[in-house]
Amino acid sequence: MDKVTVYRFTKYDITTDQPQKSTRWATRKAIDRVNGTVLENTAVEVDASVVGSEIEGMTARGFDPHAQRGFQTVVGTGLRQP
Repeated sequence: MDKVTVYRFTKYDITTDQPQKSTRWATRKAIDRVNGTVLENTAVEVDASVVGSEIEGMTARGFDPHAQRGFQTVVGTGLRQP
């Protein structure tokens, strides 16, 4: 599987007149394309398949690269019996 490095970034928001942190993660190339500012200390290597499904070089909104992926290893219902 191919890997790609993505970053959090900020972009100027005209509605608030301030930089806003994007809800997406993106490659440097994509961030440069939208005139964003890379948040350097946020670099994370992810599977390339999570980038570009909606916007080239960017993840979906709300993407969390730290969320556990794979099979569930703990089983429990979390429900109380009456």
